[in-house]
Amino acid sequence: MSSSPTLPQELALVEGPLPAGVAEGSILGLGPRAAGVQALVELGLVPPDVLTGMTLHLLSRQPRRPQGSEPRKGAIEGGVWVREQVTYHAPMRIDEPLRVRGRALRRFSKKGRRYGVTVSETRGADGRLLVSSCTTGLLSYRRDPDLADANEGIAESEVDLPGPDWQAARGNPCQARLGDVVLGEILSGERTRVSLAMMQQRDAGRDDNPIHTDPAVAEREGLAAPIAGGSHVLSFVQTRLMEEWGPECLLHGAHFDVRWIGQTYAESHIVPQARVVEAGPDRIGCEIHVEGDDRSLLRGRMVLPLTGEGD
Repeated sequence: MSSSPTLPQELALVEGPLPAGVAEGSILGLGPRAAGVQALVELGLVPPDVLTGMTLHLLSRQPRRPQGSEPRKGAIEGGVWVREQVTYHAPMRIDEPLRVRGRALRRFSKKGRRYGVTVSETRGADGRLLVSSCTTGLLSYRRDPDLADANEGIAESEVDLPGPDWQAARGNPCQARLGDVVLGEILSGERTRVSLAMMQQRDAGRDDNPIHTDPAVAEREGLAAPIAGGSHVLSFVQTRLMEEWGPECLLHGAHFDVRWIGQTYAESHIVPQARVVEAGPDRIGCEIHVEGDDRSLLRGRMVLPLTGEGD
């Protein structure tokens, strides 16, 4: 791992609005399950699954390798997220100019695979904080039996992680509906086939990571078929919460910590679910998961603050 830049490494600032079509792509990527996201987009706001991808937005717009240079052996274009810790601090308007900053903090090798940890922060044109993220990405999908376990950059314990934004909760317009949430409540989504067409429509013609949309690239990387992006899989849980609790419910301080533990292949089926494990005066906590045809795909937790008085 010595060939990588010294860490931590500041990334180049990325400015400007998100690419055209990302909000519509989020709707199309959900197929028949898009009611919650559709309602939010009709308000002129960016869906939370798009906000989950701000680290990828930043990384995909970094200066490219010199022409003619070779990619690192086993590298995946765009990476594959294995964990995302993200907070949605405030709603983002569609077409709003943005400033996205970030740092590559650490890289490590474990059991023959390479990983990277990147933090990012997205602010609006007026300087308000919109999204903060800590993303762990798999940099090489194929295992390398000769790759030794190693660490580079700052220690895992020193990473400044995002968390629930309690002050942002005061502006949540869905407070009345959130106040009715009860402990033990289960919000399940319908079993849905995630088609290749849905995956391609979600990307709206972009090529940030073609293993999600191009069968030939997926095969080259040793995959049986293209796999859905992590934020795409998470969106099936999020749209269900938004449908039940209101379109903006997640955009005022909600924090997600999710791990992707299995691949969602094109044309496979998923079932999303959220179970309320905390329902107090200051927060709602949910355990979330997505199940596939024969394995678990996603596990995680969400904390949605209700007041500005949490810890």
